[in-house]
Amino acid sequence: MLNSSKDILWITLSFVVLWIGIFIGWSFYYLAMTLRDMNKVTSSLRKKMDLIDQILEIFKKKVETTANYLPPLIEGVGKIVEHFREKKKDKEEKKKKK
Repeated sequence: MLNSSKDILWITLSFVVLWIGIFIGWSFYYLAMTLRDMNKVTSSLRKKMDLIDQILEIFKKKVETTANYLPPLIEGVGKIVEHFREKKKDKEEKKKKK
């Protein structure tokens, strides 16, 4: 079986090729697992970003709806404040007359 040093060289080279093949296979396996995990992370991140986008859209709609009611509300509060100012002014005038 081992007649010359050339046979030992070929056996050694075959073991080296075998170990290189195992190492490359192992490397591809871990690369594939890393890529799979990255895919899971990006899909999870995408879902969370969509959820945040939906929440912001709902908030935006609520703010727009509230903004539609805001001018009449401000006008009403302004009238109420003006009414109380007039009452206070009338009371002060009555006190001055006495």
